[in-house]
Amino acid sequence: MVFFFFITSFASSVASPDAEILLSFKGSLQNPIFLSSWNDSVPHCTWVGVSCQLGRVTLVFLDLSSNALVGEIPPQIGQLKRLRQLSLSQNQLSGEIPGEIGGLTHLRSLKLGLNSLTGEIPAGIELGELTQLQFLDLGNNRFSGHLPGALFTKLQSLTSLDISNNSFSGSIPPEIGNLTSLVDLYIGTNSFSGQLPPEIGALSRLENFIAPSCSIAGPLPDEIAGMSSLSKLDLSYNPLGCRIPNSIGQLKNLTMMNLVYAELNGSIPAELGSCRNLKMLTLSFNSLSGSLPEELSGLPLLTFSAEKNEFTGPLPPWFGKWTQMESLLLSGNKFEGRIPTEIGNCSSLQHISLSDNLLSGEIPREICNAVSLQEIDLNGNFLSGNMDEVFLHCSNLTQLVLDDNRLGGGIPGYLTDLPLMVIDLDSNNFSGSIPVSLWSSETLMEFSAGNNQLEGILPREIWKAGSLQRLVLNNNQLRGTIPKEIGNLTALSVLNLNSNFLEGSIPFELGNCGSLTTLDLGNNRLNGSIPDQLADLGQLQCLVLSHNNLSGEIPGSLAELTNLTTLDLSGNRLAGSIPSEFGQCSKLQGLYIGNNLLSGTIPASLGGLGSLVKLNLTGNQLHGSVPTSFSNLKELSHMDLSFNDLDGQLPSTLPEMLNLVGLFVQHNRISGCLDQFLSNSVSWRIETLNLSHNMINGELPASIGNLSVNT
Repeated sequence: MVFFFFITSFASSVASPDAEILLSFKGSLQNPIFLSSWNDSVPHCTWVGVSCQLGRVTLVFLDLSSNALVGEIPPQIGQLKRLRQLSLSQNQLSGEIPGEIGGLTHLRSLKLGLNSLTGEIPAGIELGELTQLQFLDLGNNRFSGHLPGALFTKLQSLTSLDISNNSFSGSIPPEIGNLTSLVDLYIGTNSFSGQLPPEIGALSRLENFIAPSCSIAGPLPDEIAGMSSLSKLDLSYNPLGCRIPNSIGQLKNLTMMNLVYAELNGSIPAELGSCRNLKMLTLSFNSLSGSLPEELSGLPLLTFSAEKNEFTGPLPPWFGKWTQMESLLLSGNKFEGRIPTEIGNCSSLQHISLSDNLLSGEIPREICNAVSLQEIDLNGNFLSGNMDEVFLHCSNLTQLVLDDNRLGGGIPGYLTDLPLMVIDLDSNNFSGSIPVSLWSSETLMEFSAGNNQLEGILPREIWKAGSLQRLVLNNNQLRGTIPKEIGNLTALSVLNLNSNFLEGSIPFELGNCGSLTTLDLGNNRLNGSIPDQLADLGQLQCLVLSHNNLSGEIPGSLAELTNLTTLDLSGNRLAGSIPSEFGQCSKLQGLYIGNNLLSGTIPASLGGLGSLVKLNLTGNQLHGSVPTSFSNLKELSHMDLSFNDLDGQLPSTLPEMLNLVGLFVQHNRISGCLDQFLSNSVSWRIETLNLSHNMINGELPASIGNLSVNT
């Protein structure tokens, strides 16, 4: 025992060529802080990432993965002749793979993934003697060029090949069929062309074939049936443009098949029902049609996703045989008829999405036999009836999306007893008042019930819904005032109460809702002034207070809302001047303050709103001339200054606003010569120009083409 230790220690202390090569490698890297143990004061076999053959100084394993290495792989690496495993993955290495690496004839595992390596696969790997190589990982780099057929001829011991997430091009060579030991093949996210070669069917040991987003075209070869060990098949995001081959039903070991966004057509082959181990089948976003074959009912599916296709017919009652199903996603098809009550037999169901189909009738209460059900998405159908007790026993339900149907009746109070985070009842026929108990929910984050016939008031108890982030109740018949307690909803990001019968003033406590991005109180009966506290809503992007009875001046402090993209204050009784500070709102795309009692001149600072697309100042008492700075509004498409008291001439630079398609200045006192104003209008894209009821003279120049004009 002592004698063995003496030999080992003595051998390790002798200067080794391998140590010199490693130190040379370290010296070529930029600040290799994780290799501080690499120095000649200790045996190299004790260095980080280094493993030597027992009792010898021969380096056999070098694992430097995830060490933040920066630099290139030196050609000297090819001198580590006894190396069996080399892992340099997940670093910041760049440059090309040195051809000398092909001299590592004992190499069994080469991992270079997750770097920034470039170039083509070197001849050292392509034509070398790496006959023992079993694991080759070149994924997540910047390699390019064609895949050499010789790569698949020489490396016949490979069990795992990863070349995914690169820029390889050209066709997949038929020699790939020589890799008969291959178990894992990852080639996704490249720029290949052509079809899968029939020879790929020779990979009878292949278990995982992952090839998304690599530009493979169809049809798929029938020889794919020869991949008899295949467990996972992913050909998603490829322009296959073909049918699913019947031969795929011979893949008896298949557990997962992902063909999302593959431009598939035709129907689902009944033969797929022979894949009796299939647990995940995703066919979404294709052009598949017809009905679902009953042969699928015998599959032990956990996930079946066929969204955004063209499937027709009724939902089959044999769905009830899918007792292990967890996710059933069939939205965006043309299924019709009722939701079968047998859906209640899917006792493991967690997520069901049948939205955007042609389904009708009532929602079966059996749907809640699945005690684990968490998400129900049935929006965009023709479902009718009410919600009385339908979801009463969905004790784990977190998301209920029923918008755009024909459901009616009241909103049941039992929803409060469920752990719901999202309730979307938009665009139905719900009536009555919102249960006060709903606001006591500790989990509710989104409540949308716009475009219904809801009545009643917003109660003071609304403050209890502390988790609420989105509250949408537009186009209902709500009355009363907006309770000041709403200011306690500090997580609220969207508040839409548009088109109700709300009255009273806007509570200044709304300024406490610092997370608000959208505040829409338009089309109500609100009065009083705009509270200055709204300027505290620093995240606000959309502020709509239009068509109320608001009075007073527009607070200049609103200009502090630097994230604002839409400001609509039109249709009120606001007076005073337009705040010049609005010119600071650089992200503003829509400014609507028409039909008020505003006076004074149009501030020239508005010409600094470089993102402005629509400007509406119609129906006020503005005077003075149109600012020449408006010619700087290069993104402006519509400008309405009509029905004011503007005078002077229109800026001659307006025709330089090439995105302007609608200009309305009728009913002002604008003067000048039309010929002169439009003298530089050859490139003007204007489509509608209303200059009527002004003091403009002259004729329309011939340079104006397809234009609707009122003068």
